[in-house]
Amino acid sequence: MTNKYDVVVVGAGHNGLTCAGYLARAGLKVLVLERRDRVGGLCTEYEFMPGFKASMPNSPGSLEPKVVSDLELKKFGLEFRSPDPSLVVPFPDGRAMVAWRDPQQTAEEIGKFSVKDVTAYANFFEYLNDFARKTGVSLFKPPPTIKELAQRLETPEDEQAFSRIILGSLKDLLDDWFESEELKSVIAAISATSNLVGPYTPGTAYLLLMRPLSLASSSIGTGHDPRKQYLRGSTGLPIGGMGAVTQAMQKSIEASGGTIRVGAGVKQIVAGMTGIEGVELDNGEFIQATTVASNLHPRTTLIDLLSDPLQEPRFKQNVHQLPQRGSSFKLALALDGVPTFTAAPTGLERAYASCQFRLAPSLDYMERAYDDAKYGRPSEEPIILGLIPSLTSPDMAPEGKHIMSCNVWHAPVELTQGSWKDERGKMASRCIEIISRSMPDLKDRIIDYRALSPLDLEDEFGLRDGNIMHLEMMPSQMFGLRPLADCSGYTTPTTGLYLCGSGTWPGGTVSGIPGHNAAQTILSHIK
Repeated sequence: MTNKYDVVVVGAGHNGLTCAGYLARAGLKVLVLERRDRVGGLCTEYEFMPGFKASMPNSPGSLEPKVVSDLELKKFGLEFRSPDPSLVVPFPDGRAMVAWRDPQQTAEEIGKFSVKDVTAYANFFEYLNDFARKTGVSLFKPPPTIKELAQRLETPEDEQAFSRIILGSLKDLLDDWFESEELKSVIAAISATSNLVGPYTPGTAYLLLMRPLSLASSSIGTGHDPRKQYLRGSTGLPIGGMGAVTQAMQKSIEASGGTIRVGAGVKQIVAGMTGIEGVELDNGEFIQATTVASNLHPRTTLIDLLSDPLQEPRFKQNVHQLPQRGSSFKLALALDGVPTFTAAPTGLERAYASCQFRLAPSLDYMERAYDDAKYGRPSEEPIILGLIPSLTSPDMAPEGKHIMSCNVWHAPVELTQGSWKDERGKMASRCIEIISRSMPDLKDRIIDYRALSPLDLEDEFGLRDGNIMHLEMMPSQMFGLRPLADCSGYTTPTTGLYLCGSGTWPGGTVSGIPGHNAAQTILSHIK
């Protein structure tokens, strides 16, 4: 077995695999090292209960078409199903807002809550798309500095849009545009999760800009482009679950000559006086490489693993202080049948159950969920995003059974009273009660359940503070500030060490963009 490579990628999450895929296709000798017994990181099947499998993310809603095309993931087995409708958002009065693949049907859904908001909805996203184009920001290139971004604001209208979209709160921005509280809540749920913030917090409107930036960064095909449908719920659901995405990436890498080793934890990233020299594994094995790309959290990479005699104390302190407060909680329910939404019309029960659902009926509801967590309490009424993936991929559960996979916010890592050992089951029970308001037969369907607290997520997947995005997805941690101003273009102060994970621009979600961009940066330096 050779112990010398052009590039070693540490961590086989989807961004690490994306990075490795591009490098291998460019002809470099690439090795991917993964601590766990399989590739994928969060994007892999996780057996919550015997025979019942799901992934941490429920869908690849942000997976970039460019990455799928460039790495030929469909050639290597990646297939999608597109449930229609794609999203159901129930409300306490028994109604629901439903997102359909047909934009006209979605407009009709919005019109049931406010006729005025049908036009406002279209105008609002054109407003975001227009601002994204004016910024000149590409998701596929190293990010601009804040100074460079500000210099692109040519008119007072541009400056006002910057203030509202980048610096403003979800509540203020959505109140400016819409009258329906239900529509506001549906749009806000895109942006009010993952971060330990509420919709009243300044800076929370920023995440609404990510899809417009994606559209501005790449060409739009002549067919249906799901990035233009903000209530769409998902690009589609991968057959076989989220692990199918990373399994296709693995096959793409290996077909291009790359090597992947699982069960190979990295103990140390070794640098000398001139830069990276290689990595040392937990078993003592040393692998030579003058280039290392890390898919891990920036702090894990730069503090816990990196051994660099030239690392400056000031830089190390700045890395230690990176804001990373997460509030994620995971709940999986084993079911003996498919529960039914109260809002589902006769004949569409199965269709409604097959798509994603969001339970966050108002901005005030979301803010209260945040208020609890802000003071160290698990949310009394949390935000819940769920899916029954076994309806799309039957092999995710035993025959005749199903699994419901729920991502839940907010669950603070540090509790002011009690411990997560005691609170885990209580929060799971509250989630079941909340879901049952919209699916009254749910409790009768539950065989078993398993919940993962933010501490469990940290222990199992290395998610510091239970933050699935690595760092906060707020303006203070975006553009040229992600992860740090002097470490933002996928490079680090250590020659030959690069970052390619969610802690880099443009951040988390299953997009593959950080991995793509890091690979392009590495290639520009090597070739």
